Amino acid sequence: MVETGAPAAKRGRRTDGGQAKEAIEQAARRLFADHGFDRTSVRQVALAAGVDPMLVTHYFKTKAGLFAAVVQPPVDPALAITFVLEEGPDHAGERLAHFVLRTLEDPDSQKWIVAMVRAATAEPEVAAVVRERMVVPMLIPLAEAVGASDPEYRATLVMTQLIGLAVGRYVLQVEPLASRPAQEVAADLAGTFQRYLTGSLSGSEVGES
Repeated sequence: MVETGAPAAKRGRRTDGGQAKEAIEQAARRLFADHGFDRTSVRQVALAAGVDPMLVTHYFKTKAGLFAAVVQPPVDPALAITFVLEEGPDHAGERLAHFVLRTLEDPDSQKWIVAMVRAATAEPEVAAVVRERMVVPMLIPLAEAVGASDPEYRATLVMTQLIGLAVGRYVLQVEPLASRPAQEVAADLAGTFQRYLTGSLSGSEVGES
């Protein structure tokens, strides 16, 4: 006689909660990095993870929630700050510019940064996560470490340059910026970064008054 209990799980699909969630996160990281936020669907992530799409929404609610859960800074913030400040505050802008270009020119890092920028401009939930994981752990501590006034304002100014560079050079591929050698771009950005980090800014003066 055939038993008529609960239906068996579909063959090939993960049912263990912990393993399924980990598989979803791993698949999402790979697909978001390879295809970006817009061109990755919840169904694609579920298929790659071997789970039902409803399980993805169970754990992460939305695609934006899934992206926010798996996005990470492309570099260790502490290591980045140490590198930038290695020669002191007076050289921070130059070292930051070269560090940024070196990171953006790395194919794996570039994919994630471009994916983050694209997603942040489309989804407020993702934008908040990007701010939290890029500005707060790296740029604000860096601005504080150089000892200048109004570090949060300075950090956000640096962030505008980073986003503009990522969009112009790697997303829109605006010429001649897109094809200019990375070392030249870094050299041209160094002075701007230095002024934002240690120079005189009207915003800082307002904050001190």
